[in-house]
Amino acid sequence: MTTVRSSSWDAADLAIIRELSRDGRISVAELGRRVSLSRPAVAERMRRLEDSGVIKGYGADLDLARLGLGLRAHVSLRPRHRSVRNSQGVREQLLTMGHVLSCVHVTGHNCYELTVAVRDAKHLEQVIERLAQLGDTTTGIVLSEPVHPRDVDIAAWIAQDGAE
Repeated sequence: MTTVRSSSWDAADLAIIRELSRDGRISVAELGRRVSLSRPAVAERMRRLEDSGVIKGYGADLDLARLGLGLRAHVSLRPRHRSVRNSQGVREQLLTMGHVLSCVHVTGHNCYELTVAVRDAKHLEQVIERLAQLGDTTTGIVLSEPVHPRDVDIAAWIAQDGAE
């Protein structure tokens, strides 16, 4: 993975990043209006941001409750067996299991932190039982999400870091 210095991005790049992080489906024409650049200029800057790996893709922000998965939980997993500690092995098992939205490998007592989406408490219990086959679990139910990833202004952080 190549790291690009934040000083290589100007205010227009940061404005594009900010707008795309809020709405990945925005048209290039509308994006140009919001950042005060022509459509071709925005398209070229987006291509450079994609080529450099800053923009990895575009996705949909799904309402899981409307899909019948209204309960989310964070599960800490500490594998009991050495074979489960292999990140690739864990990844494959979790993907086949379903209901796992994300999994990060972390330092500390627990090796993995997962976010799961389920229908209800009974369904959560079933998912935890399956995870317990991999290791010891600790679970916390998500009550609300005061800060959503789309609320975070990454471009402002980058601009601040570049000014320091």
